[in-house]
Amino acid sequence: MTSFIEFDPLKGEENIDTEILTSAKKRQIKNILKSYVGTYDPFSELIQNAMDAVDKRELLQAETSYKKKIWLKIDLQKNTFSITDNGIGFNEKEFKAFLAPNISFKNAQNSRGNKGVGATYIAYGFNFLQLGTRTSNFEFIGELEKGRDWVEDNAGIVTRPVVKNSKLIHSIFNTINQGSTFTIKFGGNHTRPKDLTWFSAHTPAQWTYLLLLKTPLGCLDFQNDIKSKMHFDICIVDTDGQEQELTNQISEYIYPHRKISACAEIKEIVKTQDQLIKQGRDASKLPPKFDRLNGIYEFFTSEDLKKLPTRRVNDVEMDLIDQFQIEAYGFFSYSTSIWDELNDKVAKLRKGYRILKGGLQLANNYMVQGELITIPLTSNVGYQNQAHIIVHFKNADPDLGRKGFQPELKELAEDIAVGIVNKLKRWRKQLKKDSGIKPIITNEIELHNWIRDQEKHEEKNPLILNNPNFFKPVNEISISSKPQSEQDAVVLFNQLVAGGVIRGIKLLATSQNAQYDCIFKFVVNPPEENHIFDKEINPLGIEQLGMSVGMISPPKVLEYKYNLDALFQEFENEEKFEKDISLAVAWNLGNQWRKNYEVTSLLDLDNLHHRYHHGLTHIITSSTNRFFAIILSELIEYLNNVEGVQEYHKITYDENMFIE
Repeated sequence: MTSFIEFDPLKGEENIDTEILTSAKKRQIKNILKSYVGTYDPFSELIQNAMDAVDKRELLQAETSYKKKIWLKIDLQKNTFSITDNGIGFNEKEFKAFLAPNISFKNAQNSRGNKGVGATYIAYGFNFLQLGTRTSNFEFIGELEKGRDWVEDNAGIVTRPVVKNSKLIHSIFNTINQGSTFTIKFGGNHTRPKDLTWFSAHTPAQWTYLLLLKTPLGCLDFQNDIKSKMHFDICIVDTDGQEQELTNQISEYIYPHRKISACAEIKEIVKTQDQLIKQGRDASKLPPKFDRLNGIYEFFTSEDLKKLPTRRVNDVEMDLIDQFQIEAYGFFSYSTSIWDELNDKVAKLRKGYRILKGGLQLANNYMVQGELITIPLTSNVGYQNQAHIIVHFKNADPDLGRKGFQPELKELAEDIAVGIVNKLKRWRKQLKKDSGIKPIITNEIELHNWIRDQEKHEEKNPLILNNPNFFKPVNEISISSKPQSEQDAVVLFNQLVAGGVIRGIKLLATSQNAQYDCIFKFVVNPPEENHIFDKEINPLGIEQLGMSVGMISPPKVLEYKYNLDALFQEFENEEKFEKDISLAVAWNLGNQWRKNYEVTSLLDLDNLHHRYHHGLTHIITSSTNRFFAIILSELIEYLNNVEGVQEYHKITYDENMFIE
């Protein structure tokens, strides 16, 4: 920790501190503050600085294990916003100077901001700022109070504030070895917003929605220019002092098509049409997934933008497209009511507050800038509210604060937006008809995401049964991916029973209300050879029958689980009892059995003589009881390669082998 106690960020190195200089600095700062008029400006400046800091550390220090991270805390009870980053941090000289006007240590080519006014706005736009930094050779936590009161004081009553030692507010800063932390407090006549409850956002999900759409936290990276994604944690303290948190979120803009189900990218539609043409088929007969869509969208490179269907982009603007490496995104919805549903049902913000809606959003250096602009359509004016367009510049440098871009760039963005709408609307025949009925996209989104997640799970975790002796003639099981829940395990087990893979069990009844899941019987139906073990055609059989054909056991209890650890926990809690259960069916055996049980693997061929009924995979034994188990994941692997799993079962279970 450094030894200095306080410092004045506005005092130059020559210690010039005249009344004239003070007055001039105050006027300069006041002009800077006037340029910040947006409700989200405080969040944007702090988030932008934090993101630049982590990017700079990644670039300069080249640490192989480094992961970019920031932590956000919105305290609605104390009306404060805190942000901590694990970025590059400040050295002592930088730390004492960076709050002054027009001081910046950023490289314009590698950072989001570099004009040197954002830190001044944070310091003197509010009446409380805590700032801290930690590097290998410098550490300091300080606070600046009454900065805004001093700027607005025309009578010379308020003393110019200095940064003094302070007790850390955002405690997460203590867990990192390098980075910076800032906390600002809202309130007073000149801050915007005055009260953080104004947003009617009380949960981490709501605040994440706001900040991803309205601040640099929602990073725009159309062409994957950024080396690595930044992650963030967000904590909300509500007005009652209760904390909620979301962790490991990705810093990425919320594109409408990712929140609205049944959307299609134009490039995908065109690609499908090309494939139909190559096959000699009618290109207008698109697959059903491209019909009755909620929206269509497309990402545009600089070259794509030059080919847009518009006469408004002239040769001069073509050069600007190249100069600023302009890229864009366009989304076109079937109805403006989509925006109501997104804001009211998905974001769950205050009624009528449309944060995501139709319009043109300008962006620079991967971050949104300013409010949405009306798209200047001269015909089909209603389409301007159905389209959400983002036009992204690189190194365009908007004016001080977040007022806006140079007029020629704003006009160019408007012309581009018109061209994008013209292109998107050509595909409106693929959209739903707007009947005026309010869309219910929340359920659609949940269903769409669930379906998409299951498709990804199926792709990454296919359930393959390649033993040619089962499920003839197709030799495949109808459940196509590995179970993820108890219900999946139940479905798979029932398929194995119905398909004759497991042949010694007859299910009587299941119950969701009784203490246990199912009643079953062990059965030995003729012919006898169906139950006899054969490594090739009947690997789940028993070594010798040892019982008469036609045998039916008394009713017994069967318990289903995804992971058998849950059953062992129920035994410990005395919710269920070992002595009552004869058979447990689960996808995984888990690890809790090692505490109190011995397990005999019946998939180990040396233990085949312990398999008393067809299909059993394990015997689980405690000091007083035992029951059988069918562990489906191990059963499938065994059926696919009986010899290949022998070593695993010997190593895993031999030392705990049950001996009668």
